Amino acid sequence: MRPRRRRYDAALVASCLVVGFGGTFGIMNVLTGGPPAAAQERGAAPISAGTPPSPAALDAQWLDYSDSSTCAEWAGGDGITAIRLNSSQVAWFFSDTYLGPAGPSIGLSRSSALLHNSVVVQTTDGSGTRLVTLTGGSTCASPGAPADPAPVVQPLSAGVVRYWDADGTRVGGSVVKFYNAYEPGPLPYTPVGTTIASFPVSQLSAAGNGPQQGGVTQPELTPLPGYTPPGGGTPIVWGSALLTAGSTVYVYGWQSPGASLRNLYLARVPAASLTDFSAWQFYSGGQWFGSQSSATPIETANQGISVATGFSVLQIAGKYWLIQAAGAGDADIDAYPAPTPWGPFSASGGILLYQAPGIGLNAASDYRVMYEARAEPALSTGSSLVITYNVNSEAVTAACEPMIHYTNEMSQPGFISVPLSAFSPGAPPVAVHVQAGPDTYPQITEVDPQQWSNALSYPSGCPPVPGVSGVEAQTAPGAPGVARLTWPDAGLGLQYRVYADAGGAGSAVTRTVSAPEVTLAGLTRGVTYRFRVVPVNVNGTTGPAAVTSARIP
Repeated sequence: MRPRRRRYDAALVASCLVVGFGGTFGIMNVLTGGPPAAAQERGAAPISAGTPPSPAALDAQWLDYSDSSTCAEWAGGDGITAIRLNSSQVAWFFSDTYLGPAGPSIGLSRSSALLHNSVVVQTTDGSGTRLVTLTGGSTCASPGAPADPAPVVQPLSAGVVRYWDADGTRVGGSVVKFYNAYEPGPLPYTPVGTTIASFPVSQLSAAGNGPQQGGVTQPELTPLPGYTPPGGGTPIVWGSALLTAGSTVYVYGWQSPGASLRNLYLARVPAASLTDFSAWQFYSGGQWFGSQSSATPIETANQGISVATGFSVLQIAGKYWLIQAAGAGDADIDAYPAPTPWGPFSASGGILLYQAPGIGLNAASDYRVMYEARAEPALSTGSSLVITYNVNSEAVTAACEPMIHYTNEMSQPGFISVPLSAFSPGAPPVAVHVQAGPDTYPQITEVDPQQWSNALSYPSGCPPVPGVSGVEAQTAPGAPGVARLTWPDAGLGLQYRVYADAGGAGSAVTRTVSAPEVTLAGLTRGVTYRFRVVPVNVNGTTGPAAVTSARIP
């Protein structure tokens, strides 16, 4: 495990119990009361039923796994949720997932593959703990060929390119997991429907005990009928949160009538019939109906609480609590109480569970965002609630390169542990008792803040490509047919197309380079060339060029 920089938000130092560790031995001593077993894998934190995990150890587990990842292993991801398979195994589900290689010097490298969902099975036994990444296959490319990994849940129809995981639960011998489908294209991402994936527990468990690289799982898929309310907007997408009460599962969904507002919907179904949509009932004004078209919001965004795309609902201390991240650029994780599963959830009665340090859409915070906070019953105990959240950065260079190309500490999950006593009436501010890992983010932009921008500030997500200026051509009699071009660096990550035009013979790309210099050989002696240097971002968009001329000796 590599050393970590620590930086604490002054407002939280006095109120949060922050636990940091310098290596695998420290993590294991806290979790198990002794030194790590010889077979311990990459600092992974043992997860056993009834054992409260350390948030710092969980943070470290995923970063260490990323540091050593291969082309078939998880290197970064968001949308994290955990479902227990048995007393020694947990299945971790992710949405957007980067595969290795990755590391502190290469980030989530340009050779790291991206797929839109994955599963990692963690197995803990007497000899240690191990992580096995599962995809839909085709993870590692042959030499010289690009990898084209398949997600675990693959598109069922043309035009749908991403399925992102929502909530899930274990029903008998299956893990039932909800996935919401989104259209291709840039922000804002538009949902188009919901699919339920059924994973045999035995299959996931066996994969966790199998080879550590190249695991494949392909669940049974059940698409749900789509429905858009009369007011328009997106269809209702289901499964953002599940609440099990006895033999009934309450299924929460959301629908966006426009902008970034989201209305909250609710359905219920016997747990044994969760994948049978005909068995569902939908809530509307105090009654339950058998048709999705009868559903009405239990919370409207313009009158109550606008829900996140990922959240949780749990029964704690005699109330039902909706737990979610406040929104992009906001550092808060909040909980809102209700007397029943169908609300109303009280915004005025909400409590602040945590303020994540180092979050904010500014250069000082590396344009980091925190989103989709979810409770994790599979990791929680009778006295503490573990909550996961996702962190990423909206920072891009002049070339529109994301920050993940410079550090793999972005697109990593975060963990906190909240005492259940904090949800009781009259409890002191919960932040006093929250456990969290250290803020390890590396402050990339402070090295040269002028090189970075907030992608959300631009419709395309990319800043305008800066122009090149001051290009110079150098020739020497001792180097016939050669010209060396230099110019000031126009921006971090940019490439440059260099054109050479020999007296009307036409202009063609002679070279494409990453550094602000190039040496051109084989030029015609005695001819005056016109050289043009054009900056290019990662999407092929060009900026203003610079031109110079030189006679070739």
